[in-house]
Amino acid sequence: MTPLKDAVAREEHVLMYRIPMYRLFWHALRLRCPYCGKGKLFSHGYTMFDHCSNCGWIFEREEGYWTGAIAVNLVVAEMLAAFAAIPLAIMQVSPLLVMGLGIPLVIALPFLFYWHSKSLWMALDFIIHPVSSGGTS
Repeated sequence: MTPLKDAVAREEHVLMYRIPMYRLFWHALRLRCPYCGKGKLFSHGYTMFDHCSNCGWIFEREEGYWTGAIAVNLVVAEMLAAFAAIPLAIMQVSPLLVMGLGIPLVIALPFLFYWHSKSLWMALDFIIHPVSSGGTS
């Protein structure tokens, strides 16, 4: 590489595009593209677009990318179920009532939180791995 190309490469490495954290989480809550905030993430039901219709950002940045979203989904769903069941258990409510509330929550919450777990995972990934100004990671 020539000295000029080395300088350009170093400059591109330093110039990372950092989207403000509050904006990333706002995009995630609205289920929008983390990069531009305009394109929708889901077409219908549980079907996700491959890329942003506005900026072209590819949502799955690498093979196995959604493993983190599965972890976020599981942790949040289980915590919400625990926050509902533990106070009832402490108040010594009937175990049937605690299980009658806890088991459906543990089953339903991962399905209900699915969309936001993927969008929150992309927001967290943008915080951990910011993208270059050209739109590549």
